[in-house]
Amino acid sequence: MLKTVLKSVTIIMAVLLALLLLTAAILWFKPQADFPHDTARDLPWKLPDYQAANTQVKILSDGRIQIDIEHLPLNNIQPEMLAYFYQVLPISTVTLNGTHYPLYHLFHPNEHGIIEVKEAATDGTPGMNVGALVARQEWFGEFNSRGAGRVDSIDEHGMTVLPEMLGLHFGKIEHIFEQTPNGTRYRVHSIIGSQLPIIGGVINYYIREKMFKAEMLKQWLRHQVQEVSSLSFFLPQLFAQKEVVENYHFTLNVTK
Repeated sequence: MLKTVLKSVTIIMAVLLALLLLTAAILWFKPQADFPHDTARDLPWKLPDYQAANTQVKILSDGRIQIDIEHLPLNNIQPEMLAYFYQVLPISTVTLNGTHYPLYHLFHPNEHGIIEVKEAATDGTPGMNVGALVARQEWFGEFNSRGAGRVDSIDEHGMTVLPEMLGLHFGKIEHIFEQTPNGTRYRVHSIIGSQLPIIGGVINYYIREKMFKAEMLKQWLRHQVQEVSSLSFFLPQLFAQKEVVENYHFTLNVTK
């Protein structure tokens, strides 16, 4: 009886390993996501130098990637403004100086494509709220990126998103908002990868070598600092409309 059980377990493990290797091979040779890029938008502000922010990338002992960002100070922006912005980001439009945009397109001048809520929040609240699955399509220089994340928490203290694919989570991205005398200190602590037994190492190797190569990470860090820096130019005016805005459509007037 014991021999039969062990034989069955061995067969199952062999089949699972074969499926894992096949999946890894398919993913390895799968080409980068291909989609058109929007023309750069002529927004009435110039982003500050992203290199002034503090960023750090570290490979953990199990192969996961740890990324830390200390964004440039957000003066005149309060933590509750940031929480509100992210909540309405995927469902809002804006008229800026007479031109209509998805709000997502103001968040970066030339590297944001589409963001949408694929699964609603647990309590049914529109937008990026707890339990919502939010998908985005963007690019970082020459590197296309398409993915989704499950909102684990969001309030004036910050936001936590769990990158998700096929119902599995591959790390955690923590946005941390701290009140300062002048506004908000905004930090991001991310760990990307898997802790699954046996196959976690393979998954992490694939993520490092195919999805988040060193060249792509540099561009991703630049992109993140630029998008958060852009909030200084329009978020206070947008937040001031919180109580009167209809159908999540805002009107902004910003001069150069």
